Amino acid sequence: MIQKVLVTGASGMLGRSILKLLTTSKENRDKYECIGTGLSRAEGSQPPLVKLDLLDSFAINKLMDQIKPNIVIHCAAERRPDRVSQNPNLANALNVTSTGILAEQCERINATIIYISTDYVFDGGIVTNVMPPYYPDSDPSPINEYGKSKWEGEIVARNNCNKTIIVRVPVLYATDCQDLGESASLVVAKALQASSDSDSTGSRKIVKADDWGLRFPTLVDDVASVVQLLLDAKDDLLVDRGETQTQTQSKTQSKTKARCFHVSSPESCTKYQLVKLMGEIMNVDTSHVLADSEPPEGAVRPKNTQLDCSGTWEALGMIKPYEFVSLREGMAKALEHFKGTMAMSTS
Repeated sequence: MIQKVLVTGASGMLGRSILKLLTTSKENRDKYECIGTGLSRAEGSQPPLVKLDLLDSFAINKLMDQIKPNIVIHCAAERRPDRVSQNPNLANALNVTSTGILAEQCERINATIIYISTDYVFDGGIVTNVMPPYYPDSDPSPINEYGKSKWEGEIVARNNCNKTIIVRVPVLYATDCQDLGESASLVVAKALQASSDSDSTGSRKIVKADDWGLRFPTLVDDVASVVQLLLDAKDDLLVDRGETQTQTQSKTQSKTKARCFHVSSPESCTKYQLVKLMGEIMNVDTSHVLADSEPPEGAVRPKNTQLDCSGTWEALGMIKPYEFVSLREGMAKALEHFKGTMAMSTS
């Protein structure tokens, strides 16, 4: 029987990739009927998306009644830590409240919700002194509003829907971005663009790049592929293990089948190392970019939130870990669209 899949945030990087993966091949089309939702970028999108305001509970309930999906893959979120800290109420409405409503609706119609979460539910040892790598059963301790909102989203998903799969991911990037600002990884390439600031002599202004925080940039296509593996195996993954799920931040205890999985490239870098790699790939001078060893300004961020993914591969019955696209290869594809905007080459 064909399963109906509703993908929220399908105009975003990960949502686009999941929707494309599940609708491109005949094999997947024979298994899944996919509907994607978006808001500001829904009109004129290809494939067409259903316009959905996730801040409108009536609209969510109406769409769920119309579609009656078997699976909801909830990608939509406010993912920018600085934006979340500036407007936590709006971010919580999207990251927590809408998640709770979707989970309630999934429970009502016996559907599965796959909730995309983040490595920022961990603190990198800043408060807890618990250092990475982190496992799915490691105790979350978010240190910024973004991480807190995603952790609370995990809680309401688990508590509201018996069939919940949580997928935690690190910072993501895509090869089809039309704007560098869409990805927290790609945005560092702005320092290499020809339009970036120069001083009065025409020389490039000195730019500092974070060389403090360790990140694990992961291509969305890899995450989408693993999400499909989890999707294909969901009935086996969600067997009733008879466990009682207790969340310290929740007022309730619920019998749950919920599972949590980590999906992350093992390749790490700082933003400074990343911009240097981008310079090599694009053959662009990076001598004006200096390493900044201090924690970045804005919303407080953990230094290192490496995710251990061994439990994911084991649950999927994989003999070897999933082979992620290398950072160099992925970045080369992602930056191809922006070649013409880069400063003159070093050669």
